[in-house]
Amino acid sequence: MDAELDAEPPCLADLNDDLLRKIASRLAESDLASAVALKRCSSRFKDLATPLVANAVSRINTKWRDAADKIGDEGAARIRGGLERNEVLTTLALPHNNIGAEGAAAIAEALRGNTVLTTLDLSGNEICGIDEDGDGAYDASGIVALADALKVNGVLTTLNLANNQIRDQGAAAIAEALRGNGVVTELDISWNQIGPTGATAIADALRVNGVLSNLVLRDNNIGDEGAAALASALRVNEVLTTLDLSGDPYSSGGIGPEGASAIAEALKVNGVLTSLNLTGNKIRAKGAAAIAEALRGNGVLTSLNVGFNSLTEEAALGIVRAERQRNKLTSLGLARCNIGPTGAAEIAEYASGSEVLTDLNISENIIGAEGAKAIGKALAVNAVLTTLVLSDTRIGDEGAKALASALRVNEVLTTLNLSDNDIREEGAKALASALRINRVLNNIDLRYNDLGDEGKGVIRDAVSGREGFRLKMDQGAL
Repeated sequence: MDAELDAEPPCLADLNDDLLRKIASRLAESDLASAVALKRCSSRFKDLATPLVANAVSRINTKWRDAADKIGDEGAARIRGGLERNEVLTTLALPHNNIGAEGAAAIAEALRGNTVLTTLDLSGNEICGIDEDGDGAYDASGIVALADALKVNGVLTTLNLANNQIRDQGAAAIAEALRGNGVVTELDISWNQIGPTGATAIADALRVNGVLSNLVLRDNNIGDEGAAALASALRVNEVLTTLDLSGDPYSSGGIGPEGASAIAEALKVNGVLTSLNLTGNKIRAKGAAAIAEALRGNGVLTSLNVGFNSLTEEAALGIVRAERQRNKLTSLGLARCNIGPTGAAEIAEYASGSEVLTDLNISENIIGAEGAKAIGKALAVNAVLTTLVLSDTRIGDEGAKALASALRVNEVLTTLNLSDNDIREEGAKALASALRINRVLNNIDLRYNDLGDEGKGVIRDAVSGREGFRLKMDQGAL
């Protein structure tokens, strides 16, 4: 830089017009300037810099319009609409717009010079030439172009590439970009047919990346090998706080006991990960036991979901018992873990004593009316739980009555899901009576029950006039 610019005058006002022009020119030439940057500048600097800044903004917006031309249809309209509403785009959502490799490359070109866009959603497109049904020919040029843009882009913090069939090659390209990228903090690459090779590439990047804090890899095919690679990275990574590795419980793939055990070992030494989602894998009892053991020595994890993992009740309760001693989790997911009335009673005891648990999901467990009664007793004394999911737990009218009694005195629960529970008119009346007293609960899901017209009517009447209340019954949200 010129010696004149290296000098440090007492204040901007002391600079002469020539120096101010040089500063503005440097900013504009590097495409770092925007109209926003001028808002707090002196009037003299604004007068000198405005033409240069306007040119810089115009160059960036021209690139976005070029991208719009190549994308076409709704996506193009969103880009142009954003440019019309703002001098610069800061957030761009283009999900499900049939954007192919060419469109992705055009967006990548705009990202190279972008200095203001911080959030980009390209989920559900065809940036690798493959649609959601798997039709088309794989073309990595779009994802590679986007990855290359990430290497030089210095402002984009949130990127959603979910459901784009990027596969291992695309994951490897993104991983290479993450090695040097110092700004992306949230990345979603779920539903992308990423296998162990792609997961290993991402894991290698996590070893050196110092900013990514939220990674969503759900519904891929990383298997135990990919999970082990990620676990190895977690041992040394010091920034990732949220990791979503959930899968499809009905698929043949997923993370098994060995992969879960590797992740559990990493949790023993990792000091930053606060949220881990393993829903819908195949970790089974062995994997759950490893997770439970890891919890005993882990002091930072606050959110854990192991639902839909073919766990036995004993395996699920092992996690609960470890957590009762630890008392760190604010969110726990145990959906479809073969928990019965006895297991529900033990979970209720845990919830009664927890001072931190705010979100509990034990849906699709056959806890029945007896389990619901135990949960109800916990709700009557619990002072922190705000969300409770009990969908498809077969609690019936008796269970609904027990929960209704608890709602009369509970002062913290705001969300309750009782869908698909064979609750009929009698249970609906009990809940309605409680809702007239309880003014804290503002979201209740009663879909897929047989409430009857009268039952639905009393529920509606009970919450009528309550601003912001979310009521869901068979006919939809009201």
